[in-house]
Amino acid sequence: MSKETGSSRKEIGGAMGEMFRIAMERPITKQYPFGPPEFAERFRGKLDVDPVKCTGCGVCEVVCPATVIRMVSTGKRKVGTREIETKRPIFDLYTCISCGQCVDDCRFGALELTHEFELATVDKNSLIMDKALKSVR
Repeated sequence: MSKETGSSRKEIGGAMGEMFRIAMERPITKQYPFGPPEFAERFRGKLDVDPVKCTGCGVCEVVCPATVIRMVSTGKRKVGTREIETKRPIFDLYTCISCGQCVDDCRFGALELTHEFELATVDKNSLIMDKALKSVR
């Protein structure tokens, strides 16, 4: 019984020493939000679209595994002698998993994953991005 008590006291004493050693070290955590956040090179944050580069081809909608992207008709335009329906994407960032599949498959370079990560909101409808509907094309 005394052997067990002695060994547990050793373990407690060892833990106390380790606790004081760690308490004197500099903190590992970052000072966010009091300082600027640091991002890894391949950090994937909020999805963004460049409405000028977006052609409305719809590839992003097809490849999105989370069904975040929905193509919406914006009218018709004349191409040669034909009229074709034009579409633009709407992004539901509330369900976006930031996988980057749409960015990788956009051959026009219209999509990118930014370093913006603060998406907390009380109204999830504010995370619906219709920026591409305001396109000049």
